[in-house]
Amino acid sequence: GKEMVSGYIKELFSSFQGEGPYTGRRQIFIRFAGCPLSCFYCDTAYARAPEPAYCSFITEQNRSVALIENPIGSHSVLALVNELRTPDVHSICYTGGEPLLSAAFVNEIAKEARDMGYKNFIETSGYSATSFESIVMNFDFASIDIKLRSHRAVEDGDYSRVYSNELDSVRISVDNGLETIVKVVVTRGTSANEIEKVCRDLSDLKIKFVLQPVTGADIKPDIEKLFTLSELAGSFLDEVMVIPQVHKCMGIL
Repeated sequence: GKEMVSGYIKELFSSFQGEGPYTGRRQIFIRFAGCPLSCFYCDTAYARAPEPAYCSFITEQNRSVALIENPIGSHSVLALVNELRTPDVHSICYTGGEPLLSAAFVNEIAKEARDMGYKNFIETSGYSATSFESIVMNFDFASIDIKLRSHRAVEDGDYSRVYSNELDSVRISVDNGLETIVKVVVTRGTSANEIEKVCRDLSDLKIKFVLQPVTGADIKPDIEKLFTLSELAGSFLDEVMVIPQVHKCMGIL
């Protein structure tokens, strides 16, 4: 038979989506290891190492953790996903880290998951449009997290390349009929000009646009800024929402 694809996963668990328009929907989360970006506000920096020795498999009944040796094959991943399947599951959430770093592995899991009747939802920065294009046909939902220069995700000289890949990924997602969510993290330092540029660049696309205020007390934007940025975004885009990270309030993963 065909050789099974394997890769590195940091965590596998079931929880409620805590970000964006699907907040509150139950998902099975596959957190892929490794990320090429270094956003200063990152809340999953522990997933940045590309090859963790173990994946934490968290079963929801008592939050007990089993350590599973990496790399893991796609069939084994699906078997673990099935152990977490509950009647309220909306989709499998492929997150990170940065799942596009493991595009071939993600694609294999997503293909098998689709055959088993799951919907697939990817959370990505879209930093590589080529990688995004290679997985798009197996996904139903994409949440693309566009980075601003002030997020310091990459060296300044690399920013415009990453940004144009992100925009291309959004376009590829919309063109392939995925429900496409674009998220921008808003900090105290986020400027109206930065947000206006992103919204202008997206204005011809059918997307849901989420401004996500960061949680950290010292860097979170004030409410006036959020009203201003929401109004600005609304002058370019149809569906604009401001939603903080709800899972933080619920005290869950």
